[in-house]
Amino acid sequence: MGFDLLNKLDVVVAICNRQTLAPSYSSSKFKAIIGECGEAIFNLFESKYQEFSREQVLAVTAQSPYAFTIQLKDERTRKTIKVIMSDYDEDQLMIVGQDITELKKLEYSLQAYASLMETQEKSLIKMAYTDSLTGIANRRAMFKRFNEYIQNQNQNQNNTKGSICIIDIDHFKQFNDVYGHEFGDYVLKRFAEKVTLALDNDCYFARIGGEEFCVFSYTRTGIELTTLIDTVLDSIKCYEILTPEKNMTQLSFSAGIVENTTHGTTLDELLSNADMALYFAKATGRGQVISFSTDLLAKHEAKPMPKSREIKR
Repeated sequence: MGFDLLNKLDVVVAICNRQTLAPSYSSSKFKAIIGECGEAIFNLFESKYQEFSREQVLAVTAQSPYAFTIQLKDERTRKTIKVIMSDYDEDQLMIVGQDITELKKLEYSLQAYASLMETQEKSLIKMAYTDSLTGIANRRAMFKRFNEYIQNQNQNQNNTKGSICIIDIDHFKQFNDVYGHEFGDYVLKRFAEKVTLALDNDCYFARIGGEEFCVFSYTRTGIELTTLIDTVLDSIKCYEILTPEKNMTQLSFSAGIVENTTHGTTLDELLSNADMALYFAKATGRGQVISFSTDLLAKHEAKPMPKSREIKR
């Protein structure tokens, strides 16, 4: 049977009595890390693997071997051994132990690497969709969220429209010109914080460029979003910021509102019309919220006007 060869190959193998697990043959390696007494072998397996039972031993056949994994010590080294019990003949079983220690180490390493890569991937995705200065969503994230929303609406045949608002901080340029860009960045961060606190879970808030922000309400009509943004504007006007010269200054913003499907079907179209409403809010005194309408469009077509970003901030 080549038992001497099995010993030389350092193989974990034994031929055991089906009833008692007493070995009629066991390799040197089997004796060293598992044992050579039938009861000791059974007790070891039972203690290391709670589901192991004598009934399962008796049920082993060539067509249905029984396998489990145990942790054992080989001298001073902890080993992971995969044990397979299979039919040898009518009265005996063959027990083969496969050392899978290195395989398990590789498996754990791969799992750790996969976990690390997943964490890094999540971090990169977050960076890609987050405005680095304010910590809120960026323009890319707004487009992604809007497109996902429209796709979900179409799949569920939901008629909820939703609305979009463009917000632009009034006279923002003077913060940079008078106090420097560091203070301008500080204003942007504080502004984003205050508006975030004033909005509810129905709104998705993003910075889409410079001092320009966007609010996407999932369920509100244009009129309802206008009411909300008016409330946000009132709270912002009450907020004071300490300048580098230790003076208090106040914030204000202008906003343009559009309603999804009523004033456009794509985000680009909606933002363009909201931008037009924003222009009129700034051109007629700032610090106000104006909803896009056909009247505004008629005025715009009658007298071409620059986009709001071309107005002195």
